[in-house]
Amino acid sequence: MIIQSDNVILSKKSAFNDEHDDVLRTLYALYDHVNLLDLKSLTLRCLYTGKGDYLFREKTDLADYIEEVACDFIHPDDVDAYKEYAYPDTIRKRIEEDEKSFIMEYFRTLKDDGSYVWKAYIILKPSFADEGIYLSCVRDVDSETEHILIKNDYVKLFNDLPLAYAVLQLNEESSPKKDEIICVYSSNRLTRMMGKNPNQIVGKDVYPEFGKDHDDIIQMMRNAAFKGINSKATYYFAKGGRWINITVDKAAVTGRCAIILEDVTKEHITNEFMDREWRTDDLIISCTKMLHSGLPHEIAINEVIRLVGEATCADRIYIVEKKEDDTFSATYEWCNNNISSVMDRLTCIERDNMLNWEKEYPGAFSLVIDDVSTIENSHPELFKKLVSYDTKSIVEIPIYDEGVLIGYFGGINFGMINNLDLKELIEAVSYFLSSEFSRLRLLQELEHKSIYDSLCGVKNRSAMEMTIKKLKKRSLTIGIIYADANGLKQINDTMGHEAGDELLKKISTIMKRHINRDLIYRVGGDEFVIAIPKVERQNFIDVCEDLQKDFNETEGIAVAMGWDWGPSSADVEIIMKNADKLMYEDKARYYSTHNRRRSRDR
Repeated sequence: MIIQSDNVILSKKSAFNDEHDDVLRTLYALYDHVNLLDLKSLTLRCLYTGKGDYLFREKTDLADYIEEVACDFIHPDDVDAYKEYAYPDTIRKRIEEDEKSFIMEYFRTLKDDGSYVWKAYIILKPSFADEGIYLSCVRDVDSETEHILIKNDYVKLFNDLPLAYAVLQLNEESSPKKDEIICVYSSNRLTRMMGKNPNQIVGKDVYPEFGKDHDDIIQMMRNAAFKGINSKATYYFAKGGRWINITVDKAAVTGRCAIILEDVTKEHITNEFMDREWRTDDLIISCTKMLHSGLPHEIAINEVIRLVGEATCADRIYIVEKKEDDTFSATYEWCNNNISSVMDRLTCIERDNMLNWEKEYPGAFSLVIDDVSTIENSHPELFKKLVSYDTKSIVEIPIYDEGVLIGYFGGINFGMINNLDLKELIEAVSYFLSSEFSRLRLLQELEHKSIYDSLCGVKNRSAMEMTIKKLKKRSLTIGIIYADANGLKQINDTMGHEAGDELLKKISTIMKRHINRDLIYRVGGDEFVIAIPKVERQNFIDVCEDLQKDFNETEGIAVAMGWDWGPSSADVEIIMKNADKLMYEDKARYYSTHNRRRSRDR
């Protein structure tokens, strides 16, 4: 490849034999995207993608490209930072004025499955390039970097928790700097406990704070970092003049450990109470690690409530979620041995029929009742509801998303748990659950908006194109229906677009009476496509005839239809063309009998 400075053109050569070729070949091997930036003309040219979508693409306005990437691929929380990073003046300043050969930032990037992964965005200044010419590259991040980046998603969450928490990097025993301990992350509470600000701890060697006179503490950290052994201890923090409880656990990367510090100087507590705090913190860490483990949402939450249930010897741990119709349903439940599930009794329950303990205890953040019998006279309505579920003791915490109630997390009939602070455990875990549900709801909302038509409540053209790609790789029986509203333009012109929208919604409602909405696609203004996989020919014909009959018998609408069936979805495009052709023939018959040309009515 050769870069020409006048037009910023790359042309092919038969062999890689000069500096330009070596650089480009290396870039193509390392990165999944390579683009050419021209900051003089403010244009971008796409050179290479690991997916093989293009080798060279015509020039694109740089501002348009940045906006497109930010909108379609960058996580909403990272959009502003990405735009600032990609802004031409930023590139000039950071590379030219600061005399750097490259700049790099990390942004969460959308995958095909709708999830986000961290990717490295790099802008290079090649030695052979003319002034103002740069290469913009994108690549995956290594596992250690990804761990640190994912950690950043939860910095605020950890900082808001009532925990002094830190992640430490230790050197191996054989290292010349074996006593060096680098603080990778520190919560606000920990920095205050150490009497320092974050800049004095994060990225610094904290061995003097923990080591020197406390070799046993350092050994605990090494055991966690290199052997995966978690442990607890109490030691005297001489610099601060305080006694500290320390909990040490392994981190996600070998050579690192996580610690929780607790100041117990002013507390006159027994060994039993200390064990209780350690056990609670240990269980909280286990629950948060499970939620952040990367497991599917449902599996992770089920594991968390199992951990809580087994640790507390409860009869039942549950999560009740608020639905779109403002009713409540139990969505997760763990039951101890010989305890029957009650999930089938907790479906679509009105708020007044729930425990609704907020009405009984105004201003209370949580419901904690060690013995339900004590409220029989003072709160008879709540007592009756609790007894109906065989409740003897209960702890229940509301789950909020940005101040809005979205559900409850709780448990009933706890065993003897002297080594746990039950209320602190449930409150801390509910805090993490709130974050997890908030993240899931955002992903679901984004996914819904990306594949569903907001007017008709069916899927959109983009979703259909993804479906067709999948069907082409399979060999399933497939039936395709094309449906097109007749007379929509006339209705829009004479009665207004609101009337036209009502017509489309009416048509889609009729289709949804016969076919699952996830098989229906609105692909144009008045055009719908229905794709039914794994259907026998006669059953498909029956569905088509029933749908056509329903259209014909509904007053105020006229719909042209065409359908075709095939034994293999690999031929879905041919089947679609046949159905589309038959639909237009049906439409032509309609307009010939109604003395109106299709082109005018559109």
